Amino acid sequence: MDTELAPSPSSALRPSPSAGSLAALRALADEAFDHDANSRSANTRRAYDSDWRQFTAWCERYEVTPLPVEPALVRLYVTDLASQVKDDGQPRFRASTIERHLASIGWHSRRAGGAGDIARDPLVASVVAGLRRSRAEKPRRQRPILLDTLTAVITAMEHDTFPNGIGAARDTLAFGLGFAAALRRSEVSGLTVRDLEPSPADGLYVHLGVTKTDQDGLGALLAVPYGTNPITCVPCARVRWLRLVTAPGVASRTRLLEATGPAARWQHVCRDSDAHGLGHAIKDAPLLCTVNKGGRLGTGAVSASALNSSLKKRLVTAGFDPAPYGFHSLRAGFVTQARRNGASTREVRRQTRHGSDAMVDLYDREHLPLRDNAVTTLGL
Repeated sequence: MDTELAPSPSSALRPSPSAGSLAALRALADEAFDHDANSRSANTRRAYDSDWRQFTAWCERYEVTPLPVEPALVRLYVTDLASQVKDDGQPRFRASTIERHLASIGWHSRRAGGAGDIARDPLVASVVAGLRRSRAEKPRRQRPILLDTLTAVITAMEHDTFPNGIGAARDTLAFGLGFAAALRRSEVSGLTVRDLEPSPADGLYVHLGVTKTDQDGLGALLAVPYGTNPITCVPCARVRWLRLVTAPGVASRTRLLEATGPAARWQHVCRDSDAHGLGHAIKDAPLLCTVNKGGRLGTGAVSASALNSSLKKRLVTAGFDPAPYGFHSLRAGFVTQARRNGASTREVRRQTRHGSDAMVDLYDREHLPLRDNAVTTLGL
């Protein structure tokens, strides 16, 4: 705080502010600090704080002060991070992770009144550039989950018994939203009941607030249509889940689950008479709450990491190797499936909210190598 209000050399020519003015300026500085903190998402702030703690611990170990941040010191810190290896001999920190550490250090430096572009300083930038060139790391990209795989995963769940059917209903909705709305796991985890608005004409409207690519919080409206297949129909998944959530007790939930036996399980329920009004009484509650092994519903939202773990477990049950997959595979699957089915880049971006065509083209290169490729014209 004192650093932010420190007088400039020219201020000696002006009278010092009164105690009242100084207090008001400090209050404004506190408010500016809060605004600055809110300029980053909660996940980003947590990552930045964790990185900063690691940097300050490193400084303590070598008996140097972290502030003001000196590029020559950060250069050594980057070198130290790059030299650390795991038990299998692989680097502990990827180049992209080290660059995030630099962003964290720069952010904390700027908050303390120092330089915020540490990564661009020639002393630091040259080390990072050399690190990237020497490692030539291939970006880690999760394999997309296509529609057939998603259908198999949902079908393999135990839907008609208590308590397993509770988690199955929740995960079916979560995975459906990740795929059809191309949502990230943090976006799915952060939804409230009111964020899913049923539309008689279109299916579902998904209202998003602050997201990874929407730090200004302008929001987005995504549409998820009625599905032709009740297994992968997201409006149906919403109805089944909210009926369970709003049912009065375990006995009622058990009856609902048993009623969805093999003969009746995959019937469309998205246009039933109660579909629109479901969840109105709990509209501000998390859409996807925690569920324990006994089928008890919690009051808090299921975490993003829990959604990722749940998908991997469901993949195993369906007979797939979970290693190449993660929750982002659903979003990647949307892009890949849509492009396979003839969607244009513009059409894909309307749902994914990617910032550029290049990001969508990346999926083509990685998962659709024959799309718009002249090799298909060779007549092999």
